[in-house]
This record gives sequence, C-alpha cells and structure tokens, in this order.
Amino acid sequence: MFEDVEEIRPAEGEEELHFYYNRAERIARAPQNVQDYYNGGMRPVRGFKIFFTKQNRFIFFGLIFFVAFAWIYSGLNRTRNQTILNGVVYDLSAFSYEDEIYVTIKSRFKNTDEIRDSIPFEASVFAVNSDNQIQEKVFLQGLAEVSGEQSVRTKIRDFDIKRIDVILDSQGASKELSAFVTR
Repeated sequence: MFEDVEEIRPAEGEEELHFYYNRAERIARAPQNVQDYYNGGMRPVRGFKIFFTKQNRFIFFGLIFFVAFAWIYSGLNRTRNQTILNGVVYDLSAFSYEDEIYVTIKSRFKNTDEIRDSIPFEASVFAVNSDNQIQEKVFLQGLAEVSGEQSVRTKIRDFDIKRIDVILDSQGASKELSAFVTR
C-alpha cells in the first residue's frame, strides 16, 4: 500500500529525533529554572510579595498610576449640573414622568456668614433632543433668598428629550448648567 513512500531519515552527521517520555530525562533536559522548581529550590511567590517581583513591578506601578489618575480626574472634574455664581450654589435636575419633563433649579447661598440681600437670577432653559437639536426653550426668573434653599420649576413636553441645558444670568455674570433627563 505504501510502496512508493520513502522513509524520512536524518541528514548525515545529525542525530535521530528522540522523544523523552521518561520524567527524569525530560527534567534533565529542561531549562535551569524548571529544574530548580522540580528540585524544590524555587518556591512560587504568593501573597503581597507578588507585587514586588521583578516581573510584576511594572504592572503594579501602572495600576497605581491608573488609580491615582482616575481619583484626581474625578476630584477635579465637577459635575455640570451644579455651579456657583455670585456666592450662590445652583443645582439643576430633570426627570421624566409620563409625557412631561420636570426641570428644577435649586438655589442656596454658599456661605451663610456673608449673606447680604436676595439675589435675582434669570435662567434660559433649553430642551435638547436625541439629535442634539433644541426642541423647546423656556425663560425662568427666580430669587436666591436669604432664608434658605429656593427652587424654580417648570414642565416641558417630552419629545424624546435627552438633556436639559441652562444658561444662568445673575448680576451681570452668567454660567452654563447641563443635566441628563432621568427616566
């Protein structure tokens, strides 16, 4: 059946291939670190020491760098739904209920020690839909009172609104707020 097949033989001067199925021979021909492991001279690193091995040192420092970066970034990157304007803290929130979106702007003084008088503010509320186009625009007027937290509310019809943007104007200064609609 295999009359036309030649047997493969090594070239002259080379050894024939030898397969080592014996464990002792296989370990004897293995690299030095494998031999050390099987002879009991090398023990695996376990516990907290694993972070200080030569191989894992770069991974450990990379992990520390990433965690520090995320912590610093989250601390410096304040949310866009809160701002301070003329010593008054403004909070914006928006949620959807049935076919309407309820928008609330809360105002309170940051430092109650330096309270002078009530501060009026105007807010231009923009409803942004899923295509990033302004769907509806509403103007609100409010007053940051000395007595405590005050809020101004409005309702907007829900036409697939995903975000509410607000431009606050108070005593000649203005800031922007933005909040995603909670469904």
